Amino acid sequence: MFTIDTKKLTEFAIIAGTIVSTYYLMTMPSPDAIGANFDKKAQAKSDHNVRRILQDNPDLAKNLQNLNTYEKKILADVFIPNEKSTRFKDIAGIDDILEDLYENVIIPLQEYGTDKKHLNNDLKERFGHIVENGLLEAPKGVLLYGPPGTGKSLTAKAVATECNAAFINISISTLLSSYYGESSKLVKALFTVADRLKPCVIFIDEIDSVFKTRSNTDHEVTSKMKSEFLSLIDGLETDGGILMMGATNRRTDIDEAFLRRMPKQYKIGLPDKEAREKILSLYIQNIPLEDGLSIELIAEYTSGYSGSDLKEICRNAVNNMVKEYRRLPSSQKHEVRPLTTEDFGLNSLPGFLD
Repeated sequence: MFTIDTKKLTEFAIIAGTIVSTYYLMTMPSPDAIGANFDKKAQAKSDHNVRRILQDNPDLAKNLQNLNTYEKKILADVFIPNEKSTRFKDIAGIDDILEDLYENVIIPLQEYGTDKKHLNNDLKERFGHIVENGLLEAPKGVLLYGPPGTGKSLTAKAVATECNAAFINISISTLLSSYYGESSKLVKALFTVADRLKPCVIFIDEIDSVFKTRSNTDHEVTSKMKSEFLSLIDGLETDGGILMMGATNRRTDIDEAFLRRMPKQYKIGLPDKEAREKILSLYIQNIPLEDGLSIELIAEYTSGYSGSDLKEICRNAVNNMVKEYRRLPSSQKHEVRPLTTEDFGLNSLPGFLD
């Protein structure tokens, strides 16, 4: 006689039901799924950016019509440089890299754009045929790599400012969505927004978090987003006014397929003594120092410090001085005291001789 094991049948039904439900939730259409995550704060930021863009660039009004939900989400991460934005003159210690970026990225973007309207007559006459062959065009991608705190993000933003280009500082978390197919739509929106705003620099920090070397354990959503991203980079025209930039602390972890699409790569390492002096001068060159203390001395005892570390010790030193000044009675606030070794914390460093 045939008998049914009701316990096993129940377990099978539960497992089958779970699989079907999961598949349905992952693949079901979600026309407003992204809208649920596009909160009021992000919407307000996006609206503010649109108003600011149109105020500075009224000719873009037509380009920013009929934005879809995904493009609006991307617009929340758009920054339009202004006269106060970071420029190359605000960055110290990587002069060679900045010079190379200027010659090989910024000038081509400015001079050899889509209509080549900025190309002067002398260059047209002497190098017109080379320009037409695309040999002087800007690279599609630029990768900045090196230890944390060395100014990679700051450099990317300065590139956008020098090019007078929109800057999309997109985070991987913005592109990743738990809804099936949403990440690919966001990636497409990233590039369509860049096309609407061009000239435009797309910048992704910690690019290794998503473009790490491929493996069999890659999540389907991440894998699909990678493929979509690489395909869209391939579709960029080098004279089309869109530059892709990425930054990473771990270049060796990045997928070779992505690295091939970033032909210009710059290592921004920890600053040497000369570079540290330049960085320190940027922050405290006009602030008096106590007798016996100099920028050269501070640079000598801060070996291994990043640009970010140096900015922090300068910030702490100035705050110590200002804090003391605020506590003084009005009758004693005649002049500000100079910065001391204690302000910079140098007296606590190994090997420092007061």
